[in-house]
Amino acid sequence: MRHRLRIAAHGLNLALAFAAAGACAQTPSARSDAAPTRNEVDRRSFYQRLADAHALARDGQPQQAGNAFAELMAQPPFAVLPDDERRAALAAAGESAIARDDLPLAAELYRLAAQADGTADEWYRLALIEFDRQRPDAAAQAMIHLVEHWPETLPRLNETVLFQLQYRLEPASDTRLALLHALFDANWTSRTSDLSAIWLNLTQMLVERGRLDDARVAARRIHGPLQLVALRSDKRFDFMVRSDSPTFDVDNAARRLVETLREKAELAPRSLDARSQLSYALLIAGRDADVLALNDEVKRRIADAPADQAPYDDLDERVWVMNNAAIALRRSGRIDEALAELDRASRLSEQGSVNVSQTLNLAVAYCSLDRPDDALTTLARTGDSVTGYARLIVHGVRLCAATAKGERAVAQKALDYLREHRSEGQQVYLEALLRTQRLDDAARLVAELMASSTDRLETLSWLQDYRRADALPGDVALRKARADLLAREDVQATIASVGRIERYAIYGSGEMD
Repeated sequence: MRHRLRIAAHGLNLALAFAAAGACAQTPSARSDAAPTRNEVDRRSFYQRLADAHALARDGQPQQAGNAFAELMAQPPFAVLPDDERRAALAAAGESAIARDDLPLAAELYRLAAQADGTADEWYRLALIEFDRQRPDAAAQAMIHLVEHWPETLPRLNETVLFQLQYRLEPASDTRLALLHALFDANWTSRTSDLSAIWLNLTQMLVERGRLDDARVAARRIHGPLQLVALRSDKRFDFMVRSDSPTFDVDNAARRLVETLREKAELAPRSLDARSQLSYALLIAGRDADVLALNDEVKRRIADAPADQAPYDDLDERVWVMNNAAIALRRSGRIDEALAELDRASRLSEQGSVNVSQTLNLAVAYCSLDRPDDALTTLARTGDSVTGYARLIVHGVRLCAATAKGERAVAQKALDYLREHRSEGQQVYLEALLRTQRLDDAARLVAELMASSTDRLETLSWLQDYRRADALPGDVALRKARADLLAREDVQATIASVGRIERYAIYGSGEMD
């Protein structure tokens, strides 16, 4: 899991309005044939103060610039400025608001700038601000406008925002569909990643709306092995899926994905994200030795680089390469080395903050090893600011530790939290029911998820019979409970009514279990 990024201060770097403001806020020249009138004097004074405000913004004085722009915007001449000059002032004032961490004001100013015949810069900055403000619908609307009017900017957009934004939107919302469609129509391709998960989401939404022909078109861009498994598992897609077709050969898809992402990594030598994505593909394909070799290469490049010349532009991404190397070590039976690598990763920063992701992954690993005290000690390093899905993992670890220690009241408290917040991660709650041997409750939950148009696909994917390493000591009972659940006639009937479970030679996820 990855923390929310503060990205509002980063735009397209095309031709930001405030940077060019000096050309826009020119003081009108006086007439040579007569003394200036009072209106001309006032106008020249207004333009001079506007130029001064832009200078304050350029000189890194956001409070003074913000005050100056606010005063100018309240005066009648501002409303009749030409669009480009008004837009430049609004954008510069918005930049000053961002620098003061006043994102609501920044959003208001950039929205006005965008509406003043805004360029790609203003629309993109508005999307980033709303994203930071946790307003996904507003961010998506701005992003949709940007992508539809300036599709050529897509290669320069922050891909993390594009990935996270569509997951923050309501799963079945029209806004989410519009965003995915805009990206699809703009022929979005990622510099570092496979976009099959994005196109699977679009395909699912189109099927739900009965737009089957459009769904077929969208599905043609789905090439990832896990996404092909999802299509094969859910009977809603049977009209377009032929399991015996080479198009839906999961093993070949896993091999092709490795080749594709290796090419992306070679074309982006300074991108650790490209190497992180490659390591995930290698894990899915079961190529653990290659994952370890990739981790060694990354570490060697970092160690050999001069102190002031980082070999990668996104050095924080190394924690995910290390994370995946730990999984490869665990699969190879090198448990102590796996824990050591994950511990090292957990002590590096994550986007400039405490590394919650790898710390939680390490706590989960200790839980799987039946080391509850180590799991809880590790968990304490995350602090109290963890929210959302990460909070579910925290309570899942607490439940696991309490179950191992025989602390029923503690386990029940954690289970109650997971039940109450399960919409943020249904599979975490389902696993908690299995870990506590509540098979009847788990069967009822499976039935509920199979009946849900939004939860069914993810649940079916989670239930598939993937290749797995031998269970760690703390997961033996969990694995048996899962097998017992899937062997129940009522569960089999529930699944068979909407989908199917098949055996695959690939790994289903990059997890330590």
